[in-house]
Amino acid sequence: MAPAFAKSAGLTDVGLKREGNEDAFSVDDSLGLYVVADGMGGHLAGEVASGIAVDLINESFRRWIQSAENEPALFGPADPSLSRIGNFILSGIRLANRVIHELAEEHEQHHGMGTTVSVLAVLPHLVISANVGDSRIYLIRDGQIERLSKDHTFIAEQLEMGSMTYEEADNSPLKHVLTRNLGSAKDVDAEIFEIIPRENDRYILCSDGLTDLVSDDEIQEMAEGEDNPQSLCRHFVDVALSRGGHDNTTVVTVFLSGLGRSGGGPGHQIGGVVADVLARFRRLFGFHS
Repeated sequence: MAPAFAKSAGLTDVGLKREGNEDAFSVDDSLGLYVVADGMGGHLAGEVASGIAVDLINESFRRWIQSAENEPALFGPADPSLSRIGNFILSGIRLANRVIHELAEEHEQHHGMGTTVSVLAVLPHLVISANVGDSRIYLIRDGQIERLSKDHTFIAEQLEMGSMTYEEADNSPLKHVLTRNLGSAKDVDAEIFEIIPRENDRYILCSDGLTDLVSDDEIQEMAEGEDNPQSLCRHFVDVALSRGGHDNTTVVTVFLSGLGRSGGGPGHQIGGVVADVLARFRRLFGFHS
């Protein structure tokens, strides 16, 4: 399953104000899987959380997609409203959340460790967008820009209820207070959206280091003005830096062209339960009981 119709690139930058980079990302055209995570909890906590999220979502998705199992053993109940691939994404997010939560609970120095996550899976016949937190996913199509993600923030909820104006939201000190992230609770609900891909679709995944400083209209204008995913990533980061670069900035861009016939692949049973995954990440990141 190698979607030759997708060209992608990713770039992360520490910015001008932060000492470390707590963002993480991955691009995998062979799987059609793209992930951005923005960690929280400080040095050696936020970067651990975001790294776990990216690595574990990729690893679990690959195993499910490449196995010949007809009925994969997902982490948590399947959502009947989602496609099979959509349930792979949902399950990977749930598993990453549980691992981050358990590690944060076990080690006092990592209490509060968490991360946002945005995930895009691109197939010839289906695109799945999923997110938790405020790292966003955009679609640029037919001269319009659309957010496929939903911000899980206090401000977004106030706007949705009509309790706050957009001007008040822009100036609120609570702008980055998350209502949902990976790690803060044992279980998490991800926002998932499935659409049919079209020729010339352009998708952008990014952390709030970009969206704090670049408007949706500007994102659309820049995306339509570049024909190379890597150049577009560089352009986004350069603009954020030119406007102060107060946060880590991470961008992944995915361009679609030459869409062929629909394809698919069988699922996979995940190799091990949460305890096994926890043990591996304890070794990897230096956690000790």
